[in-house]
Amino acid sequence: MEDNIDINSKLKNLLNILEDWGKTETNVPGVKIIKIPAKKDVPERLGIEINPVDSSGRSIKKTGNIVLTNMELFNMYSDLFNNQKIIELMEEIEDLRKELCPNSSDKHEKIVFKI
Repeated sequence: MEDNIDINSKLKNLLNILEDWGKTETNVPGVKIIKIPAKKDVPERLGIEINPVDSSGRSIKKTGNIVLTNMELFNMYSDLFNNQKIIELMEEIEDLRKELCPNSSDKHEKIVFKI
């Protein structure tokens, strides 16, 4: 791992050169650094965008699903992704998705599903 002082200076430089919502690749496939613009009393800052890549290294989606801006939030997502009930629920939803027509556009009222 690079020296923390060197990483810190590189991040400060990125904050200065990136445009608002601008992104830069990292050496970890599926992870980008994104510049989040200032908002009210919160100064501009950097975050992490996570967007898994396919076998050829291309992003699966146009934009990532999660922008992480602090360790506490990262740990919260990590806990959710590692929760066995969530994993089982995702598997069941995936099985159901395979049974349904992929172009289904049925609209349903909001239902809270207890897991």
